[in-house]
Order: sequence, then C-alpha cells, then structure tokens
Amino acid sequence: MNYKKLIGGVLGLILAIWISTMTPPAPMNLNSMIFLGTFICAVTWMVVELMPDYVIILIACMSWVTLKVLPFTSVFSQFSADTIWLLIGALGMGVGVAQSGLLNRIALIIMSKFPPSFKGMTTALYVAGNIINPLIPSATAKVSIMTPFAKAIGEKLEFENESEGMTGLFAATWMSTGVLYPLFLSASFFNYTLIGLLPKAVGAKFTWMTWLSASWVWGLIVLILAYFAIQFLYKPKGKSDMDPGYVKEQLAKLGPLTRNEKIVSVILSASLLMWMTEQMHHIIAAQVAIFALMLMLAFNIFDRTAFRAKIAWDSIYFIGGILCLAAQFGPLNISTWLGAALGPYLTPLFGNMYLFIVVMCVFLFFLRFVLVSQTASLAIFVVIFVPLAVAAGVNPWIPAFVILVSVNLWNVIYQNTTFLAAYYAGNGMVKHKDTVKMSVAYAAINVVALLASVPLWKLMGLMP
Repeated sequence: MNYKKLIGGVLGLILAIWISTMTPPAPMNLNSMIFLGTFICAVTWMVVELMPDYVIILIACMSWVTLKVLPFTSVFSQFSADTIWLLIGALGMGVGVAQSGLLNRIALIIMSKFPPSFKGMTTALYVAGNIINPLIPSATAKVSIMTPFAKAIGEKLEFENESEGMTGLFAATWMSTGVLYPLFLSASFFNYTLIGLLPKAVGAKFTWMTWLSASWVWGLIVLILAYFAIQFLYKPKGKSDMDPGYVKEQLAKLGPLTRNEKIVSVILSASLLMWMTEQMHHIIAAQVAIFALMLMLAFNIFDRTAFRAKIAWDSIYFIGGILCLAAQFGPLNISTWLGAALGPYLTPLFGNMYLFIVVMCVFLFFLRFVLVSQTASLAIFVVIFVPLAVAAGVNPWIPAFVILVSVNLWNVIYQNTTFLAAYYAGNGMVKHKDTVKMSVAYAAINVVALLASVPLWKLMGLMP
C-alpha cells in the first residue's frame, strides 16, 4: 500500500470538508467556500499523485456541478473556448510533423553544416532544436525525436554512455527543445495554457508576435548563457571527432523530400505566417490550427489510429479542467477576496518587479520538490497571481511568464515529465544526477534573464 497516497487522499477530503463548512468571508458565499475546499483537495491529491492529474481536475469540476455550486454549462464552458481548440489543432499538427519525418530531415540538414566535433555537434543540436522549436507545440514530441539523434552522434564521436561528452550532447538537445519553448508561443501547449488562464481581454492581445516581443530578451540571454554553460560543464576530456560524412550519409538515406514532407512543409509555413501576422488579418490562432489539422487529416498525413493514440488527449482534458477552474474565481468573488487578503503582503513585491522575480524563482525552485506536476504548478500559481497583478496595475502576463519559465526544472527525476521523455528516449545515454548541475545552472540563468527583461516590459507598457 502506498501510504503517501492514502494519507494525502484522506487529508484532501478532510481539508475539503473543513474549508467548505467555514463561515465565508465577504464578499464570498457558501458556494465559494465549497469551491475553495474542493480546489484545495484537488491540489493535495496532485501533490501526492493520488490519481492522474487530468482525472483529479475532472473530479473537481464534476463536484461543483453535483454540489450545485455552479451549473454544468458554466463549469464546462471553457471546453468550447478557442484555447482548447487551439490546443487540439496545434497538438494534432505536431503529430503530423512528427509522422511525416520532416523534423528528422531538418535536424540532419542543420547538423551537416557544423564541424564533426563535440563543440560543433552540440552547437548543431542547439541550433536545430531552436529552429524546430516553434514548428511543433509539443516539447515531449521534440525531445523524443531529437534525443536519439544526439545519442547516435555521441556514439560516432566515440563517447560512452553516461560520459561527460554524451551528457553534453543530451544537454544541448534538452535545453533547445525542452527548456527554451517559452520563447515562441507556438512551441508548447504550456504557452497556450498560460494564455487561456489570463483574463480574456489580456490573452486576446498576446498574438504570436506580441509574445515574441515580450519574451525575446529572456530567450536570448538563456540561449547564450546556457550554451556556454554546456560547453563549460560537459566538455569531454581529450579529442573528440567523428567521420565527417556520417551526417551526410544519414541525410542521403532519407532520399528526396517525400509527398508528406512537402505537404507538411507548406502547411507549417503557412500556419506560422498566419500566426505571425494575426494582427493584420485578425484570423485567430485557433482557426489557423484547426484548418491546418484538417488539411493534414485530409491529405492523410496521419490516420485515424494515430489521431486517437498520438494526440495528448489527457493533457487537453487537464488543461480544459484548469481553464474551467480559473474561470470560476471571478463569478464566485474569490479573486476579489484574494486581492483583499493577499494584496497587502504581495503588492510590495509587484511594486518592485526585481524583488518579485527573485522571490518567486527561489520559492518555485524549492516548491517543485513537493508539487511535482509542472502543469499544476503553472496553473495554480497563475490563477492566484493574475488578480493580484491586475490590482497592482501590472499586466498579468508578466507573473504568469515568470511562473512558466521558473517551474521547468529537473532537480529530481520525478519532477518533470518532459525531461523523463528525453531521458528514456536516450536509452541509457545519461545519468540523471549528471544533468542536475544543468538544472541548477538554468535556475540561475533564468533569474538573470528575467531581471534583464524588466526594462523591456516597462518599455512595452506591461508594467508601471
């Protein structure tokens, strides 16, 4: 018996009953307290991983309907919102790109342009990952595709598994595809989740280009400092070179562009162009994503079986549930109460964004040892901080972005499911403990990058 889950499950129920029966402070009512009780119960269950997170959030949603806190149509209304359909379309596009083999070709073409050495190949993997990043919204798919490439390169460089050189190649792949996704809106479903958690009027203003305009300083600094950290932390001892013809040989095996690769190339290019120019034509990103998915299905880029099995439906259900949760904070006056209760303590932090960034990054660094779900960590804290940011006159995208980039850590192996996908795709390539120093380095680099972004955010009018 898993006593951690048993204790956590019972504790969650006790907290739900206790909070639900408390006298509601103004301006909340009894329904607000029941909602908060079930919310705290759900968080407790996520911490102990009593059940999969998407199951827990759906149970929470149904509890609000069953207990007549809110009507069914109100609770589940977010499943018809454009964020969910954007996720479905974008994740489906990711499946099509992966199935077509286009990412493999792009990666090999880029690698063929760099010297066949450790430095050359880490640079190639780093560049390839960052070029591929905005093309596919699933970081898990990207790391699963790119990590075997990195391992094959390491073997040709005659690195042993778990060696410094092999870990460096892994780190270059992981950082470029599994960590730098906040730079581009289309690079991860986490980014779309963040947009969905913002007030509708705010989220609607963050198009592909608006997002990049606000994130590029963070991205550039992480890009540069993380690259040098890899070269410093994992430089192999001795000379490391491989047959310069290996990558070109692999590329030649692919032959000319296939029908599916050509079709996917056109669809991807058109979709990215439409996302980047949304402010000009006003066709929302969700429409573009669904149309792109429709074309991939129409051209049979992937079939019914892949549609059922390859799209992360569990993530869609979880994110939909989280969006439904966030949407109830206003109608139940919880946002107003949070602002009044926490505002006096947290407003000073919003008044000094540099202090806010340092405090939040340190807090989340240690909290992630306990709250293991990255998506839950993002959702819970964005929901809490959005109303406080609005009250302080700060665009809520800023605290949401700080949380987004600060929860992506892998200090312990159970902390990051995307990291686990890369780790297992490497098939013995690295030891987790050897990658931890890169996680700590990223945590420090992230603080520097966020602090450097503050002047840009002020210039953009996102904060006073």
